Amino acid sequence: MDRPSTLALVPARGGSKSIPRKNIRPLGGRPLIEYVLRAIAESGVVDRCCVTTDDAEIAAVARNAGADVPFLRPQHLATDTTPGTDVILHAVEWLEEQEGETPELVLVIQPTEPFVRPEQIREALALLLERGADSAITVTEVPRNHHPYHVRVIDPDGRLEFADPEAHYAHPTRQADPPRLAFANLYWVRRDVLLRTRTLEAGHRVGLVVDETSALDLNTPFDWVVAEALLEGGLVP
Repeated sequence: MDRPSTLALVPARGGSKSIPRKNIRPLGGRPLIEYVLRAIAESGVVDRCCVTTDDAEIAAVARNAGADVPFLRPQHLATDTTPGTDVILHAVEWLEEQEGETPELVLVIQPTEPFVRPEQIREALALLLERGADSAITVTEVPRNHHPYHVRVIDPDGRLEFADPEAHYAHPTRQADPPRLAFANLYWVRRDVLLRTRTLEAGHRVGLVVDETSALDLNTPFDWVVAEALLEGGLVP
């Protein structure tokens, strides 16, 4: 592919509450972070892959897996409430100021999305370039029980209601639901647009639809059990 210069950033902080040391915890015999690092390397469309972390042990695991860790992230950017975009902007700006690194496109994938596939990285990039877009993400279809037409709310009096009763009753079957999409597992964004807008889903956006398995995001012990079961059952590459 004749393409612009690219940089992948993988944010991986050390403090995880729901699953301690999640980013380097073994999943199927390998540290979790290795899955995304391997997918990035195998995609063949990334010039450099950097991990942004505050944790020396994560940094060592990442380097052993072939990624660069040119700095340790400041602690104020490694809290439970730190916006993810702030972490990416810090890395992009640090790399320019300290190393003169100015890639045209930035890829962002979190270690908690281990089943992202190399071809999804390539296809999302190709979609961005073909459409002349500013950013591209992967998306997956929202299941019926999470569809906005069928979610419920509890009102101040404790009564359970549909958030949108009219839409719910107008769409009585799954087939009647208009597709709705949720973020899946990766972002591509033009660096200049990222710096100007301070957001990953910037400007003219496009989306690549992927399967729900590759969109699995590991945030809870239940998610981890699901991931282990998928691996053991041979349901992921």
